[in-house]
Formats: sequence, C-alpha cells, structure tokens
Amino acid sequence: MNTTDKPLFQEFHIEGIKHISPVAAFEAVKRGKAIILDVREENELDFESILLDEVMYHPMSEIMDRLQHIPNNKSIIVACPGGVRSSKVANLLMMQGYKEVANLDGGLMMWKMQGLPFESHASMGCGCGSHGDLSENEATSGGCGCGCVPTSSGESCGSCC
Repeated sequence: MNTTDKPLFQEFHIEGIKHISPVAAFEAVKRGKAIILDVREENELDFESILLDEVMYHPMSEIMDRLQHIPNNKSIIVACPGGVRSSKVANLLMMQGYKEVANLDGGLMMWKMQGLPFESHASMGCGCGSHGDLSENEATSGGCGCGCVPTSSGESCGSCC
C-alpha cells in the first residue's frame, strides 16, 4: 500500500500509524490489495455506506470481540468519519500483531469529498434544519441547501446553525 507516516488530511495522529489517502485506498481495494475495515457504530451505518464489496463492518465499541473475524493475512485500511477512531483502531490492530494496517487519512469525509463510491441513505445536511431538495453538489458535499458546507471535522460553518 502507498502510505505515509504522517496524515495529510487530518490533524489527529498516533506515532507509528501509517496513513493512506482515499484515492490510494480506493485503488488498493479495487486491485485486490487491501480491504476496508469500517469501524463506525451500527447507528452510523443506517445513514451512509461505502459502495464496495471489500468492506468489513466492525464497530469500534466491539472491535476486541470481533478480532477473530478480521483477517490478519491481508492489508487493512481502517475507516471512520474523520480518521480519529480509525487511527485508534489501526493502533490497536498493530498491537494485536496485524502487520499491514493503515488509517484512511481524513476518514470517510475526505473519501466523499474526493468523489469516491459512497451512498447516503438520508439527507445529511449541516444541522440548520434546511433539508429540502439538494443539488447533486450539495448532496455529495454534505451541504443542505442553506449555503454552508460542513467542515472537514463534520461541523457546520457556523453561519446558519
């Protein structure tokens, strides 16, 4: 996998954890070189999903109980909304003996911002309550039609909400 020692799209970092850009992650998965481990909680999966077959869902809150279901003979890209939880789980997996582990740099927010396969099951909005008809750009960027777009940390711009 094409990884870096420091993240480019997020501030949170744990020393020793590798990071992979969303585009490099997508290419690795499509070439069969890696799988994605999505560590979002069950309630988060109701709203959005990654449109790839090579995705495993194991919530961070249950990760220790599910280690036996996570292959240790494959390269694993750990994903969450912003890269914080996934960095922590990547660190845990490394401590458990997994060799090829990387954090999805910038998380699923950056994955979506770069136009990679993702499906929303509900209007996302920024929290301002304006969930009318979304343009395609607003729907893919996470905007709600009010003109503000969530920041890379998932928070609204603050001008309307």
